Amino acid sequence: MFQNIPKSRLLLYIMVLGIVPLFIIFINFLGRLETLDKLDLHIAEVENKALNYKRQQANNMAVISHYRNADHFYIDKYLETLNFLEPEVEALQKVITHKNFAGDANITQRLDKLAGQDNSMSFTEGVVLSYPLYQETTESLTHPIEVNVADIKNILARVEGVEIGPYKPGPNIPQLLVIEFRLDKKKQPTGNEIFLLYLKLLKREYL
Repeated sequence: MFQNIPKSRLLLYIMVLGIVPLFIIFINFLGRLETLDKLDLHIAEVENKALNYKRQQANNMAVISHYRNADHFYIDKYLETLNFLEPEVEALQKVITHKNFAGDANITQRLDKLAGQDNSMSFTEGVVLSYPLYQETTESLTHPIEVNVADIKNILARVEGVEIGPYKPGPNIPQLLVIEFRLDKKKQPTGNEIFLLYLKLLKREYL
């Protein structure tokens, strides 16, 4: 059978038959390399997820530790006690107490509004949602209040827990997240910048 095949062709056949197993082994080797690469990639992803989880847990523990001794009545003490538009209030008081004051009803009504409860912060507490490590409550202003730029800075300092110029937060602040903070500019004949503030907070307290 093989006697009729030229030697050169027979040699070619032998070489091909010798190469085929090597080729199969090479393909199998490449497949194993690809599997190992996928395994290495999977291990790297798992390690990355584990590292991110540890970082997140560390951050969570730091936040819990920071707010652990928060004052439950912080909003009552350090937001609802604020007075606003004090320069205007002082000016109106000087006008009213002046001996030549003619008893203008508009001035009296304006002072009564700014110095009374109509322009003070009053929050309505929403439903308390409890979780394993903390509880959340929405705190919404019952009505918008009139404020100036200085008042806005003071409020933000006490809500965000940071110093803004001369304004500082109160001690033992809970975690307060701003849900709504809207300012509508109000027209004033005096030219002073006055805004109507709408505010809603999420108070998070850690157990």
